Amino acid sequence: MKQFKSNLPILIDKFSQHSLYKNSLMSHFEKEELMKENYEEDSIYKVDWNRSQNFQRPWVEMIYKDLHKHFLKYANHMGFKDCNINELWFQQYDKKATHSWHTHGHNYTGVYYVNYNKDCAKTRIIDPITKETKDIDADEGDIVIFPSIIVHRSLVQNIDFLKTIISFNISFDGINHEWISFNKKKYYRFNNFRNFYWTYKRSGGNE
Repeated sequence: MKQFKSNLPILIDKFSQHSLYKNSLMSHFEKEELMKENYEEDSIYKVDWNRSQNFQRPWVEMIYKDLHKHFLKYANHMGFKDCNINELWFQQYDKKATHSWHTHGHNYTGVYYVNYNKDCAKTRIIDPITKETKDIDADEGDIVIFPSIIVHRSLVQNIDFLKTIISFNISFDGINHEWISFNKKKYYRFNNFRNFYWTYKRSGGNE
């Protein structure tokens, strides 16, 4: 069995409109009825996953345009022309809340940290080959994206603070062939993004 190395990008960038939307988002979420969709070891305080494809929700209509613009930044840096938002929902974690190991659909997923501080439960991911775990070091207002196949979870929220995130499933589409020509031997030039990689191995093929 042959194996070769490839970079699998996980990108973090500050949402420039965070200060504009945070208070309004928290106000919308506070008015939402208490909905829990907990499975196995999950204990999530409030979530509207069951309406994740309803883009007429007031808070979604408010933020959708600017959020899509932000996702297009990632698309452009990875050599894609467009990004489709397939699902969008919020989750809140009170003290002792957690979200167990899971994956997502479509090709990328991620987290927008709406109400968050350094003592909040982190997002933990697993390298699919080495099985090593890594905790994402994010700040409030950051949006992190990673491939949907990555197994991940939210650790237990051990402080009395309402950690609030928006999660999403997105699909990058349309290969930018000019980007490929420009980057030939310089793939994944993420300039202003904070990013990290792990070694990803695939069976078969040659480098």
